[in-house]
Amino acid sequence: MRLCIAHQIEGRTRLRALERPVDGAAFAEFAERLAACPGVDALDARHTTGSLVIEHPGMDALELNGCVAQAGGVIETATAVAPADPLQPVRNGTRRVDTALSQLTAGGLDARTLTFMVVFGMAVVQIMRGQVMVPAVSLLFYAFDLLRLPEGQSDQAPQESGD
Repeated sequence: MRLCIAHQIEGRTRLRALERPVDGAAFAEFAERLAACPGVDALDARHTTGSLVIEHPGMDALELNGCVAQAGGVIETATAVAPADPLQPVRNGTRRVDTALSQLTAGGLDARTLTFMVVFGMAVVQIMRGQVMVPAVSLLFYAFDLLRLPEGQSDQAPQESGD
């Protein structure tokens, strides 16, 4: 059985089967052999996801590798490519709009400034309607939060310093 490490901390490892779909009988048999390995205190096997959570206090990664091999498995290094960012096309489009807006206004207006003005205007409309506490305050918070972001970070949360 081919496995990869999905998550690992001292004394606890989550392994995930690389083959899909997982053969439930073979997976259960492998899990039983692995649970019988000395040093494995607990094992939670879920054949529907192909996941094994192994509690192994006092056993290092090399010993765990040996137990997995003894049970008939192999831990492979993660070769899977990280999934592409699904929002990347949106970010690219936003950057193109920002660039075009800056060029059209000779640098006088960018997407962040325009967004601030729109959100601030929406807050003013809510205040004029008497909706001060919830909509207006929230909109003002988001509008002024845009001003706190450093240049180029309008699509990310502001970073706090670790001082």
